[in-house]
Amino acid sequence: MFISTRSRYGLRALVQLARNGQGKPLSLSGIADTEEIPIRYLEQIFGRLRTADFVRGRRGPGGGYVLSREPEDISLLDVIKVLETEFFHTNCVLQCPDFLKDEDNTVGDSPGCSREEKCPTKKLWTDVKMICETYLGKNTLADLSDGSLEME
Repeated sequence: MFISTRSRYGLRALVQLARNGQGKPLSLSGIADTEEIPIRYLEQIFGRLRTADFVRGRRGPGGGYVLSREPEDISLLDVIKVLETEFFHTNCVLQCPDFLKDEDNTVGDSPGCSREEKCPTKKLWTDVKMICETYLGKNTLADLSDGSLEME
């Protein structure tokens, strides 16, 4: 599993918005300064977050960004899926049909892995991916913001 700087920075910036409240916009430069994130990189991240409707911008004096939804309605997994190109990144995982199943449990057009039937680590990676997705899916931006992340 690889969580990029983009996701780490994105989640930190979203926590700033969640802690600030819905009606009070924060400027990207303010977030960048507080979180020690390069402003240019934060602009790219917020482009993705805006497109996915996690944030919206307000123009003019006192403008900035606010969350588009309540923090408890934004799962950490949803944010990471928007910010990561390949959340669970190992060649094995990316080639194995069990990892490539869509939400409707069908497999895409991947050629698959030649070792799938005899792979001794397939269950390990399947379980780790499932545990990570379950954990990130059940915890929200509100949980991260107030420090109440839960394992179960």
